[in-house]
Amino acid sequence: MSVSETASAATRIHSLDFLRGVAILGMLVANIPWHAGDTMSRVIDPDAASVAAWLLQYLVFDQRFLPIFCMLFGAGALLLATRPSAPEQFNRYFLIRMLILFLIGVAHAYLLWPGDILITYAVCSPFLLLALNWSTTRLLVVGILLKSVNLVIAEWPQVYEATLERVLFAWWIDYGDAPSTITEAYAGSYADLFAYNAWRNQFIQWTGLPHFRVWNALGFMLIGMALYKLGVLQGARPSRYYGRMAIVSFGLGMPLVVYGVFARIGVNPTVGPYLGFVTELPLSKLTFLLGCAVSSFGVLAVAHLVFRRFAGQATELVERVGRMALTNYLMHSVIFLLVFHVLEALPFDALDHDVLFALVLATWTFQIAFSRAWLGAFRQGPVEALWRRIASTLALGATAGRRHAQN
Repeated sequence: MSVSETASAATRIHSLDFLRGVAILGMLVANIPWHAGDTMSRVIDPDAASVAAWLLQYLVFDQRFLPIFCMLFGAGALLLATRPSAPEQFNRYFLIRMLILFLIGVAHAYLLWPGDILITYAVCSPFLLLALNWSTTRLLVVGILLKSVNLVIAEWPQVYEATLERVLFAWWIDYGDAPSTITEAYAGSYADLFAYNAWRNQFIQWTGLPHFRVWNALGFMLIGMALYKLGVLQGARPSRYYGRMAIVSFGLGMPLVVYGVFARIGVNPTVGPYLGFVTELPLSKLTFLLGCAVSSFGVLAVAHLVFRRFAGQATELVERVGRMALTNYLMHSVIFLLVFHVLEALPFDALDHDVLFALVLATWTFQIAFSRAWLGAFRQGPVEALWRRIASTLALGATAGRRHAQN
């Protein structure tokens, strides 16, 4: 281990690792309906268990953990830039890291699962360099404005269609017909699945970036940088601060979430009739997404309180998941590709949320055990180590080449 690596290991902020682990484990619950099917709103066989799990998905997990992970990503850029071990040419090093992350994301989206978020992070990353020296007020204001754009487009997509889509895509892009349904792709060969992923990525990734991805992700990244500068994200504030933060966040956010869930019940073809509520409500997406965004700060606050109360062996298990966040995130796609396509151990797009929660628990158990065992033998997760090694090698090569040219 080099001197810089030793210093890095010694100065880890354990609360950030724990929060990152919470975010990765929570994101699995939000993502698993898309790993296991074509929609998260469908309940195939409504009964008490499946409908309760469906409600739990929306009330507690959906859109609650991605904001935290975006905030951590923004804070991570700030943390990298301010460490004593930061490379001399930091901007060059950071952009090389993000280029590699972009390529990992492309491979993930096309080879494993089109719901990848790493491409979005990499695309947002150059803007973080511009914001490193912004004041906390400016970071918060711009972050909230970007999130507001995301909310407006979500509730009124015609705003996007009349502006960005018309300028950037509508005049030239043609998606063409899908090569198959997603269920047929999972039941067919890997070539069938790759072809479907390539077709779907046209809009989930590329046209989806200015539609809904960048505004949401970059907004929370800037907010995360502000919260890190304020000492909130890394747990530097007193416990009573996080207690008040949780009360205010949940108090403001959860009523909006509940309204949004009622709106989803009212238009759901199976849950609505099962619960006897089939009324369409206005502003459903705006209220739900705003409520989730606000209440995500409550989740962040509760996570810090839990970390303080139970710090030790119990929280260390989640910390290790967070230290291997990239590996564990990609592992979700590998696991469910094996389960639903390679091994066909379970039917794709045919499971209700109660069964999906059981799969989540099994995956959590495996990843916690795997992360503990791996970091007992190695300093970093396998993908993290490879990412850092390639980035450092390329950055050193670029620096050496530049110095040689100057001489």
